[in-house]
Amino acid sequence: MINKTIFLFFSLLFTFSIHAETLEIIKIGHPTLRLKAQEIHFADIQTPEFQTLVDNMITTMGQASGVGLAAPQVNKSLRMFVMKSWPGVKLTVVINPKVEYLDEFGKKESVEGCLSIPGKNLKIRRFKKFISVILTVRANIFLKSSKVLVRSLLSTSMIT
Repeated sequence: MINKTIFLFFSLLFTFSIHAETLEIIKIGHPTLRLKAQEIHFADIQTPEFQTLVDNMITTMGQASGVGLAAPQVNKSLRMFVMKSWPGVKLTVVINPKVEYLDEFGKKESVEGCLSIPGKNLKIRRFKKFISVILTVRANIFLKSSKVLVRSLLSTSMIT
């Protein structure tokens, strides 16, 4: 089953900068949200510009009371997002996610919001299960099963 469905993404844990800025969250219909986001190279992850983007995205997500924010939502066509789904869960940066779903477990409806569609909550059908392999920048590998909110954040961010 693990071979059938693997989520491979980097989870980057970092020190949050107190000098971060709030970025503009672009809204549905903006051309950047329609682009295929660009893959991020490992060398780029280590740059001060990348860290600044991460810090700014975290600040922006917090100011907007969000639980996840993808780079395309702040007008950066990059394959990454930040998420902090609930208290006690570590803030995570997901880079270059790849996804396959477990069809055999079916789908489930949930009501979700999106920072790029303000004031709207939509009924969405998401796959019930997946298995994720998380590779950190420290080359640690973790195997996890899905959680409802994390599944929604991953699925939503994969669409952008």
